[in-house]
Amino acid sequence: MKEQERNNLKRLLWLSNVYQFFPDRSISDLQQGYQRWLHHKQQFKAQYRQINLDQLQQESSIHDFDAGILLTFHYGPYRLLPRYLLAMGYQVTLLLSTDVLERENKQYQKELDADGICPDRLECLDAHDPLVLRKICRAVERQRVVLVFLDANESLAKYADQDQEARVRIDFAAHYFHWRINILKIAQRFGISVAVTHMERKENDDQQFWQMLQPQAVLSPEDQDHPDALSSACAVLQQRFQAMIEQDWTAWENWSLLHHYMPVIAPGISTAIDAVGSWFIPFTWRDKAYLFDLSTKGFYELSCKNK
Repeated sequence: MKEQERNNLKRLLWLSNVYQFFPDRSISDLQQGYQRWLHHKQQFKAQYRQINLDQLQQESSIHDFDAGILLTFHYGPYRLLPRYLLAMGYQVTLLLSTDVLERENKQYQKELDADGICPDRLECLDAHDPLVLRKICRAVERQRVVLVFLDANESLAKYADQDQEARVRIDFAAHYFHWRINILKIAQRFGISVAVTHMERKENDDQQFWQMLQPQAVLSPEDQDHPDALSSACAVLQQRFQAMIEQDWTAWENWSLLHHYMPVIAPGISTAIDAVGSWFIPFTWRDKAYLFDLSTKGFYELSCKNK
């Protein structure tokens, strides 16, 4: 597939994902949002190259926090979060999916070497490791901060019916998504403190536009036997997420991942265009013309039949 075609397909899926949550936005608003989203990504990459640990240490206003597990989101220049924690003197354990681990682990080690930091200060765990929850508990026992990014991927291929109890539905705008809550359950079971933070935009500052927000407690060891602790924790997380998105909804990276997978259409079900009030975007792919339905993520090939 040509690079331009991949970018077009990525843009369409992004627009469709956002449209699920903001159906009242016009196509022009969605297009502008996508351009801001791309601009943010380029801006954040530049920040990663320019900002070092000494700057973060001088600019950080974070007070010490008691958290064995620190939850956050793929929002703003989120790759600065491990650096903030290192600059504050914490030993950090970073939970990553397998593909991200393979892609970024070496980069993190290069950054540690460049700043003269012992490699043991930052370690990465594979989120798909069957023993990962046990390893998280061991990391907390060693007085490390375990940094976990909450994803909101609605992949139908990933979530089977029997996995329902491992995730919680989060209503947002005109739609919803899910968070996996296994890590909250294990934290409550073993009395591990949990907090949440994210990157926050700083106004009127030409040098540093984003900064780590003071972590907020989600669970404490006292919640170990509290029957309503998990529901209260989810409420805190949802409130923090809502406030984060209200700051700048285009700075959340996961818009490109939501509802990426389509259910399989059963045999005999019509694939004709029957959507009411939807938006259709024309595009080309592999020299063929299509209409893309933002609402259903349906692709409709345009063909001309000779009579």
